Amino acid sequence: MKHVPALAGVLLVVVACGGSGTTAPIETVQGVVLEVNGDLEGVESFVLRTEDGEVIEVVPAPDGDFRFPLAHLHDHRRTLEPLSVGLDRSADPPLAVAIRDADSAAWHTGESRAETTTVPSTTVADPAGVVIDLTITDGSVEGGVRREPVRIGETVTLRVSGNTSGEVHIHGYDLYIDLDDGRGQLVFEALIPGVFEVELEGTHTLVLQMEVS
Repeated sequence: MKHVPALAGVLLVVVACGGSGTTAPIETVQGVVLEVNGDLEGVESFVLRTEDGEVIEVVPAPDGDFRFPLAHLHDHRRTLEPLSVGLDRSADPPLAVAIRDADSAAWHTGESRAETTTVPSTTVADPAGVVIDLTITDGSVEGGVRREPVRIGETVTLRVSGNTSGEVHIHGYDLYIDLDDGRGQLVFEALIPGVFEVELEGTHTLVLQMEVS
């Protein structure tokens, strides 16, 4: 009987330790949706590129604070309107515990990313439309990422040269350019208004922002 109080004390310590877990810190980031895994009935995960250039796959938390139906993430992927996401990085992959539309004016004006620079445009006016030339060397666009204005309904010719292989993806339009020895070209009509990111698909490297209005 002398050992019973000691055993009870051990149990109390175990229970106390089990109930003293700490809550993981939540990090709030802003970014654009590159991919959505799932359909309109359920989103399993999505790929986010943050304003710092980090590309991460995020899983919506089962009890997350989401300000819109998760199916709306498909719209964010098409339009590249930014999100504000509360991340729990203690999980692998990280959990999105909160999602809402971002309210950063810098994201909407394209001025928040350090890599988005003001450089002379190589866009060439043409009676048949607009021609945009990109040179991608060793996986990076020469001259920095720029924003190109395009009129709605205009024919766009996007020409890529350089030494980088892979695919160039125009988000929102879901069009691709296969780079053959670093070169490729695509002609399309700009019928969807908005700001669209053009990137190297394999590395999610941003190479151009196209503003259709």
